[in-house]
Amino acid sequence: LAELPGSPLAAVADANPARLDYIRARYPAVALYDAGATLFNAPGIDAVVIATPAETHYALAREALLAGKHVFVEKPLATSGAQCLELARIAHDRGLTLMAGHTFVHNDALRWTKQQLDAGTLGDIHYLYSRRLNLGQIRQDINVVWNLAPHDISIMGFLLDARPNRVSCAGYAYIQNGVEDVAFITLEYPPATPTGTPRSAHIHVSWLDPHKVREVVVVGTRQMIVYDDVDADRVIQVYDKGVDRVPVPESTPGTPGGHATTDPRERAETYGEFKLLLRWGDLHIPRLRLGEPLRNEMAHYVHCVATGARPITDAVNGWEVVRVLEACDASLRARGAPVEIDWSVPADAPPAFHAPRITS
Repeated sequence: LAELPGSPLAAVADANPARLDYIRARYPAVALYDAGATLFNAPGIDAVVIATPAETHYALAREALLAGKHVFVEKPLATSGAQCLELARIAHDRGLTLMAGHTFVHNDALRWTKQQLDAGTLGDIHYLYSRRLNLGQIRQDINVVWNLAPHDISIMGFLLDARPNRVSCAGYAYIQNGVEDVAFITLEYPPATPTGTPRSAHIHVSWLDPHKVREVVVVGTRQMIVYDDVDADRVIQVYDKGVDRVPVPESTPGTPGGHATTDPRERAETYGEFKLLLRWGDLHIPRLRLGEPLRNEMAHYVHCVATGARPITDAVNGWEVVRVLEACDASLRARGAPVEIDWSVPADAPPAFHAPRITS
């Protein structure tokens, strides 16, 4: 915020005196408070950013909205779908902006990836998967699903422009009883077309892993894309690989096995009435101008506050992610059994919940 044009940062509240000392030294012109309630009622404050532990998000956001402030809340927006709906109602009734902090939706590399999906460059999407792994930071207040998976759940919804209809989640607590350190999540999405096949997204999150991995892979019928947030030189890798299903003439009986083709990059596997042509093409690393995602996110928030525009990650988007997290919790309790997600909303929900999703 302090780096944006006009430097809209006016005040900071933190219960930690050491943090206030750090901010005082770095931003001497910024007003400091030791409690959010004091800041919410301070004169000259139009909008706030809430970046606190997850269990405090709902109460602080509600207090700020009731004080007439526009509100940005770091992920997750709240800890239940009902809380998200209540915050959305307050914001709507008072004409205030409410935005959820799903930073990767503002990541230029992932936005480029979505452009390729929307343009059909990858063909039909078979499945996606992501890995968000590291050794630490271990939390005590929430499990790894609520801590890390909101990023990937929001990424999958953003790329596919869809809500999952079924979730399964298997997680394991090794360090602390009842606090999962590693989880494997499967999201099942409806087909992109009435005659298509269901799509799936798979998420692996862990704070107990030897590798630092921040990766999203999208597998399509024509091309495949790998997003690697750790590799600064190859953030996006586009693979011209795939499997083409080619009909076999009726006069040519097919038997299982490998058969050479005229192209050394191809291999045909023949099965009865069709053969599968395995295609190995080029690897392309596009040159992209990448901004800092958090800066992009804050600039978008300031723009929405100033203009009244609907945020990309609005209350509806925040509610969607929390509903998936709730389904993950239910699946965890059921030892990984699939859980259907009910996307119905009350008739009196704010209009945005009944409107088309915002995707760009």
